[in-house]
Amino acid sequence: MSVTSGLLLGTLAAPNPGHSRSTANPAFDDEVNFEPSQQARGVKIDINGAFVVDYKQLPGMYPGAAGKIASHGPYADVKDIFKIPGITENDKKMFKKYQAELTVLPPGRMFDERINQRQST
Repeated sequence: MSVTSGLLLGTLAAPNPGHSRSTANPAFDDEVNFEPSQQARGVKIDINGAFVVDYKQLPGMYPGAAGKIASHGPYADVKDIFKIPGITENDKKMFKKYQAELTVLPPGRMFDERINQRQST
C-alpha cells in the first residue's frame, strides 16, 4: 500500500515542465495569488523590485549607479532612471549601456519591503 501511494503522490507532486510559475508545491500553483513583483523574473532586472546586489551581473553598475536606482522610485518606465537627482555622467553612461537589460514591473510589496528595510544611521 505504501509503495503504491508513494508512486501516486510522487506523480501528483512532479513538476510540470511547461509551467512557468512555481511554488514550493506545484499542486498549489493555481490557488496562489502571485504578486507581480514576486513572479519569476526573466533575464531583465526589474528596477522597482531589484536589490542593489542584483546589479552585480552588470559590470560597472554596482554599487554606485545601482544604489542610486534602488534608492529612488518607484519608476513607471526604465527611462525614469535618467531623471534621478544627482546622477553623474558615468551613471548615465551605465544606464544607457544596460537600458535593454532593465525592465519595470508594477511596484508591489517587495518595493515597499526593500525601501522599509533601510535603517537610519
